[in-house]
Amino acid sequence: MKITYLLASAALSGGLRIVIQQARELAARGQQVSLVCPDQRPDCFDLGRARWEAAPFASATALLNADIRIATFWTTVSPAIENFFGPVFHLCQGYEGDFSFYRSIRKQIESAYSEPTYKLAISPHITDRLKHLGYTPVAYIGQAFDPEEFPPAKERPFYRSPPILLVIGIFQADVKGVREALTALAMLRKEGVPFRLRRISPIPFTQEERSLIQADEYHLQASPHQMGQIYRNSDLFIGPSHPEEGFGLPALEAIASGLPALLSDTPGHRHIAGEAAAYFRCSDTADLASQCEALLLDAARRSELSRQGPQTAARFSTSSVVDKLAAIFREVLRERSKNSSLH
Repeated sequence: MKITYLLASAALSGGLRIVIQQARELAARGQQVSLVCPDQRPDCFDLGRARWEAAPFASATALLNADIRIATFWTTVSPAIENFFGPVFHLCQGYEGDFSFYRSIRKQIESAYSEPTYKLAISPHITDRLKHLGYTPVAYIGQAFDPEEFPPAKERPFYRSPPILLVIGIFQADVKGVREALTALAMLRKEGVPFRLRRISPIPFTQEERSLIQADEYHLQASPHQMGQIYRNSDLFIGPSHPEEGFGLPALEAIASGLPALLSDTPGHRHIAGEAAAYFRCSDTADLASQCEALLLDAARRSELSRQGPQTAARFSTSSVVDKLAAIFREVLRERSKNSSLH
């Protein structure tokens, strides 16, 4: 099969890494896999046998020769179906129509999801949401993830003073819940609870965030290798994402690394971590602050979460996702060939 993914951007993100992991595994199994993007290939990801074509979608050679096209963001659906008679899949890592910051263009997003594509959802709650909205057919394929990329620390301290708290995500994106997490931590700092705040974001630190709380460290666009080190050298991960978040990849990376996690109680986080994390009521800053302070005082609880995390994260694998993808691709191609022969 000649499989081509359409990427809207090469900006460093978890979503991009997931696409590359799928592409790399498919290529390793002998498929001809290309990633087409208007941007140049990022240096921080290993493509394996997959090929990167930096070109406009309208003139990309890989798209012209593809048996299968895969849109990876709502803006790539239209170019994926344009002048193509083969099957088009839409990899859904979240439903953008539910995001408040896309409210002004929601009709365009709904139009993209209404196109005749085969939806591939990475989590059960995205699958249910798309089915509820009538965006079918949709199949749950799971999240591509390689736990060995985020190994636990050989010896993790549980009595570091002050502890290092890790918050990841874009401050301005309300679906990430970062503002609420920082508000809760500002409350704790005002009450005299000692900690160091470590922030990771793909965009620069803003004055608005600084006015809320001063981070002790701010990392911009950390690579996967750097992220592994950061997880192993932090004491508590705080994941405040809202239910609209497609898949909280940092939460999975954190528990795989044995980093104790305090997560918002959402279907996505429950799917990821189960009993291997502590939870707070989503968007409730007072509850977040209370649960955080309790965890910081309970080294035994954090040690138990650290032990459970890697075992829970081992449920996820890129190989199992690609098993499902390959089966779906073969079935769709077989059905289309059968229907074509009947006509």
